[in-house]
Amino acid sequence: MRLRLALALVLLAAPARTEPTVVASGAYPEGLMWHEGRIYFTEMGADRVSVIENGGTRTFWTMPGCGPTQIVKFGTTGFVVDCHLGRAMVEVSASGVTGRRFTTNRDGQPLQDPNAAVSDGQGGAYFSDAGQFDLNAPSTGRVYHLSAMGVMTEVVGSIRYANGVNFDPASRTLYVSEHLARRVLAFTIDSRQRVTARKVLIDFSQIPAARDHSFALAGPDGIALRPGLLAVAEYGEARVHIFDREGRQQTTLKVSMPFVDTVIWDDSGNLYAGGAFQNTRPPYEGAVVRFPQSDWEKRP
Repeated sequence: MRLRLALALVLLAAPARTEPTVVASGAYPEGLMWHEGRIYFTEMGADRVSVIENGGTRTFWTMPGCGPTQIVKFGTTGFVVDCHLGRAMVEVSASGVTGRRFTTNRDGQPLQDPNAAVSDGQGGAYFSDAGQFDLNAPSTGRVYHLSAMGVMTEVVGSIRYANGVNFDPASRTLYVSEHLARRVLAFTIDSRQRVTARKVLIDFSQIPAARDHSFALAGPDGIALRPGLLAVAEYGEARVHIFDREGRQQTTLKVSMPFVDTVIWDDSGNLYAGGAFQNTRPPYEGAVVRFPQSDWEKRP
């Protein structure tokens, strides 16, 4: 009796984890960006970038055939958008006016399919150029640096589908999701965009919460950074994993979108995730959801 009572008290005292709040719907939501109190996100299935603010969603920018998958700060006041289907990086002003298109690297090699991006903190951006989304494909994924002047330099190559990226300017660490290898890589980058150190930070095959997967092409996608932590969306498995900066898993959150592909934190500690409910029928309906800090913090 005492044991049953004790268990009942523990269950009553334990805070219940509620479902995350849906803050927007979209056509394959990707590329979440927190900027000046607003959330920007791309909709690959609708060729547009949208903004969440004041409890609603509005269109910020469109380009037919772009298939956007990321928007990040670029230059002094504007942005750059990954056109995944359009095979280009496209500059967009703060007011949503289309600017320069970047389609080749400095050697004239055309882009394959730009995927994710992150500001370098100095007006430029790092972005992934994914490669073939096929377990039997060669490792042709790359990560480039695009300067504000428009110079595109390859930073790393030979990645098995280069997906999510993020960058910590303080430590000059570039984080990259090697999706088809099911691992997250960490590169130290010098001021000339050269890799000075590299390591496998997270190997999903060694993480109990991520080891098993039912979707054959499941793997790490979008990456978000917070002091001491990183969040990684696991595409195909409806999971978001929280790790410390040493790659130790802290907690795992479930979302309703199997093809979750993007995560960010806002300035108040809320964690957002976005993704699609299905990836075979256009326009690929999806959602953006929010977890309060109490849901993603590690519990004893």
